[in-house]
Amino acid sequence: MKIMNYLVSQIVNFITEQDVISDESDVQDFYRYGIEISISSLLNIVLVVIAGILIHHIIESIVFLTLFILIRSFTGGYHADTYFRCNLLMCTTFILTALANSIFSNKFSLLIIIVLICVTELIVSILGPIENKNKPIDDSKRIKLKIIGIVITLIINCTGLFLSRSYLGTMIILTTFLIALLMIAAKIKERGSD
Repeated sequence: MKIMNYLVSQIVNFITEQDVISDESDVQDFYRYGIEISISSLLNIVLVVIAGILIHHIIESIVFLTLFILIRSFTGGYHADTYFRCNLLMCTTFILTALANSIFSNKFSLLIIIVLICVTELIVSILGPIENKNKPIDDSKRIKLKIIGIVITLIINCTGLFLSRSYLGTMIILTTFLIALLMIAAKIKERGSD
C-alpha cells in the first residue's frame, strides 16, 4: 500500500529529524513497524465505525470493536497478509456479524446459545493464545495469556447469555464465536504455510 508506506516514511523521517529516535536502521525498522501497526489498527476502528453508521448498527460496531480488541489481545488470532486485506476482513466480518445479529436476535433458543458459548470456550481453551510470527510469546507468558483469555471470554459470554433475549446479547455471543472461528482460520493458515 503506497499511501501507507509514504505516510509511515513521513512520520519516521519527522521523528528522526526531531531527534526523538536515532537514524540507525534497526531503530528505524522498529518504529516503522510500530507506526504501521498503529495506523492500520486506527484505520480498522474508523472503518468499522463508519460501516456501523452506514448500515445503522453503530452500537453493534462499538460492541464488536470492544470485544474484538479485548479478547484478541489475549487469544491472538488470524492475521491477514496485507493491511488492505486486514481492513477488508475486519469490515466484512463486522458487517456479516451485525447482519446475522439482525436476523437471529431473539430467535436463538437457550440451547443454541449455550452450544455457541461452549464451542467458543473450547476453541479459546485449546488454541489460545495464537502466536503472531512478528510477536513471539514465551512459555511463561503463554500460560498467563491462555488463562486470562479463557476467563475474559467466559465473563463476556456469560454477559451475552444474561442479555441473550436482547439485541446486544446475541451480538456479544456472535462476536465471541466469530473470534473463535478466526482462531481456527489462523491455525489452518499456519499449517498451510509450513
